[in-house]
Amino acid sequence: MEQRILIIEDEERMRRLLELVLVEQGYLVSTAADGLEGMALWQEARPDLVLTDLKMPKADGLEVLDFRNRRYQQVPLVLLTAYGTIQSAVAAMKQGAFDYLAKPVDHEQLLTVVAKALASHDKQQVISNDRRVRSEEMIGSSPAMNKVRHNIVLIANSRISVLLTGESGTGKELAARAIHANSDRREGPFTRVNCAAIPRDLLESELFGHRRGSFTGAISDREGAFVLADGGTLFLDEIGDLPLDLQPKLLHAVEEKSVTPVGAAKTTKVDVKIIAATNHDLDRMVQRGLFRNDLYHRLNSFHLPLPPLRLRGDDLLELIESFLELFCREQGKGRMRLSPEALLLFRRYSWPGNVRELRNVLERTVLICGRSTITPEMLPEKIKSFSIPQQEEAVASTMDLPSQEKQLILSALDQCAWNKSESAKKLGITRNTLRYRIKKYDLGRSK
Repeated sequence: MEQRILIIEDEERMRRLLELVLVEQGYLVSTAADGLEGMALWQEARPDLVLTDLKMPKADGLEVLDFRNRRYQQVPLVLLTAYGTIQSAVAAMKQGAFDYLAKPVDHEQLLTVVAKALASHDKQQVISNDRRVRSEEMIGSSPAMNKVRHNIVLIANSRISVLLTGESGTGKELAARAIHANSDRREGPFTRVNCAAIPRDLLESELFGHRRGSFTGAISDREGAFVLADGGTLFLDEIGDLPLDLQPKLLHAVEEKSVTPVGAAKTTKVDVKIIAATNHDLDRMVQRGLFRNDLYHRLNSFHLPLPPLRLRGDDLLELIESFLELFCREQGKGRMRLSPEALLLFRRYSWPGNVRELRNVLERTVLICGRSTITPEMLPEKIKSFSIPQQEEAVASTMDLPSQEKQLILSALDQCAWNKSESAKKLGITRNTLRYRIKKYDLGRSK
């Protein structure tokens, strides 16, 4: 399949030269003479790579980069820059640009950068397709996570709004992306708006767009998130932090699938799937008058709760194994494992920050670990100092994984008075699995 490149360059000679070089290499090339034309052409051309000049009239390269970041994050963007603006181009790379080329552009360097950028895009596409099959790598085989995956597939192609709830770090954005990836909208944009991170005076414009001159600083028209998500999915993260006075306008947009940009007289129709997420108790916020009841019920057409890590049983072991493999590979290190003592601490810690906290702890630990086994002294103080009963501490140094599993099963059974259903639920496994392990370890109730 031929790869598509979009060139956005206001200098006609440069634009034609770049097009000629790339067409000779077999690429399909579209061109635009300024940033506004380029952004308009983007959806039609569906490029695998964008080359854009930094300094242009109407809309410059940074505005094109902002457009890409909000709507087409998977498409690499390379900036074309004169010597005097190289510093700006380098700064733009921190905002998501893949690379930059200094003018006059060396043809060999152009082809090298283009090949690297397209290779990165192909890799992202492979990852995207792989994630679609595996629900965005939502690791864990516990009943709770199996239910989450089942519901993601169930609701992916429906038009109803979805409300994701759960503690911070449980993977709400991951679930939202999995819904999008499993849906018939997967080729459309996935647009995320963090309602808690955007200042109140900018949030309305971010959601609905604005027209030039509608307020101080509005120097050009801007499309809002609803329009940018047209044909795809709009993810409203931290919806519980949406200001009360903006909620009626959001309700209208969700109900009517139309938006009115700030300063505009006409409405724009959109086709978007709405997914909202929060770690707040919206029921209580409705009761206290902090969140509109009608908006809550409109967003909550399907409620999908994400379980905290402490209730996911042996998912912890699967996540540890996956993260260790990932970070060892990223940091160029050999395989690592947790010592029995360290694993016991991980098991007993409550993980208030959930999967995000586990990921951060393991990434840091792999970085500082100089050998193949991670021991307790390498762990953060909050985990390292977590209390262990004295009898467990005495045998921890000689415990292997089966011994730890046996001890955990016995502990759960004792806590639940040997009620197998309750014990299985506490461990995050099925009753049949528990019965198998009781038989495997020849466990009996102490007299």
